[in-house]
Amino acid sequence: KQWYQRRVRGCTFLKTERLFRLVAFTFVFCFKMKGILFVVLVALLNVVCCKDPAGDWLGYAQATSTGQRITYIEAYWVVPDDPKENGAFFSPWFGIETSDNLNLLQPVNPWSANSWSIYNEYFQWKPEYNYNSDAHGVQAGDVVYGNITYIVEKNSYRLYHSSLNDTWGVFTEIPIQKASSGEFKNYTIAYFVFEKVYKCKQYPPNNQVTFYDIKIEYDGAPVKPTWTTGYKSNVCNCRA
Repeated sequence: KQWYQRRVRGCTFLKTERLFRLVAFTFVFCFKMKGILFVVLVALLNVVCCKDPAGDWLGYAQATSTGQRITYIEAYWVVPDDPKENGAFFSPWFGIETSDNLNLLQPVNPWSANSWSIYNEYFQWKPEYNYNSDAHGVQAGDVVYGNITYIVEKNSYRLYHSSLNDTWGVFTEIPIQKASSGEFKNYTIAYFVFEKVYKCKQYPPNNQVTFYDIKIEYDGAPVKPTWTTGYKSNVCNCRA
């Protein structure tokens, strides 16, 4: 990973690094101030107005299998600096989702008005249901880690989220929901997202968050998936 702030004439919207199974994603914000274009890199959280990608997603990266089940994913990142202006609610997160875009598992890292925390979240659209695990406060500069593992014998997923600075961690197990057909759903989509719309000055001033050492497996085998990027809300010109 590489943390930096720099002046540029244009915006580099995607930064990826690959080494075997290592991938890094950086979220980028661009805005003008006094005639100078600054590049600001930050990251997001989960909103529930419709199927994903939700309308409050800023920049995001997505990988979708061709039907294989995502059986494992992990990533590390550093908690960004505290925003200079309090009151916002946003978070970096990664997660996996079912092929119908209605069930989302995600280790999240929200900034909630004036502090950072980490916890696991599950959101289900039909019937609507949201679960948050126990939360833990973290500080700017802390290294956090998350993984999601398919448990074959239980046909469920286990989420793990932790702070590597104080060894705190939390496990969450979520059973796989059945579709209307009666078959169990298949998690085939992986996301890295920055979510929630606020003013540019309410995002972290150190200008970036990078997910790194990303590993992902389909049906128990390591893969190098094809990643695509997009955005739903064009706020601060955020791109993955």
